[in-house]
Amino acid sequence: MTDTAASIGLVIRHGRDRDPVASAIVRAIAGPLLAAGMRFITRSVDDEDSELRTYRLWARVGGIAGVIVLGAVEADARIRLLRQIDMPFVALAPAVAEPDFPAVTVDAAAASRALAAYLAAHPARRWVYVTGKLTPEPLVSEAGSGERTIETVQTPDVVGAAVRIGEESSSENPTALVFDSDHDAVAALEALEERGVPVPAAVSLICWSDSLVCQSASRPITAIDRHGREIGSLLGTAALAAIHDDDFRPVAAPEPVVVVRETT
Repeated sequence: MTDTAASIGLVIRHGRDRDPVASAIVRAIAGPLLAAGMRFITRSVDDEDSELRTYRLWARVGGIAGVIVLGAVEADARIRLLRQIDMPFVALAPAVAEPDFPAVTVDAAAASRALAAYLAAHPARRWVYVTGKLTPEPLVSEAGSGERTIETVQTPDVVGAAVRIGEESSSENPTALVFDSDHDAVAALEALEERGVPVPAAVSLICWSDSLVCQSASRPITAIDRHGREIGSLLGTAALAAIHDDDFRPVAAPEPVVVVRETT
């Protein structure tokens, strides 16, 4: 059995591990903890009830010095439970209001503002968000400048839709395509190049989240750096402060930025 003495725990809901930002956060949390001689324990669960049961188990068996909570919301049942069982914690929470618990806060609209500012400075005939999600990312679709907004194309064939839009575009009437999946962005880039669609003269590509997939594409893809590594490091440092009863006020995550590469 793994020795969990002097460990920080993190429960990850299924699905989050497919988000490049969440993955970067989780990987970066370990850095400050390992440097301080702490272990980092992760568990994957299906839902909130399973997450709550995990916290109760950790409190009962001991060995977990504190936990990190991802995606905390107002009146969060996980925060209530952790306080009831006297388990030190730090949470990743939205910056809509200053939380009354140790937290690293993220302004959910900041990435949209960064995208909107970039698109406004690089005008195109169309701004199109192409997604395969059943529930499209609202922050992407709401980004805009003035009366301009991003048109949303929701389809299971993201690459096919990107190619169709690309073939309707030209250097005189360019289109900016935004993807929420780095793998879709790379596949669309390859398909557009195979069809001879000029990138970025006729079609520019932007990924909602930066990743190694974007950076290592045949033509590195412009993407929004939402600072997953920095957020993870802040969470790890905050977790250490929480277990040592240090006064830790909510800390704001860095503002997202557009990293310009060869596709814009």
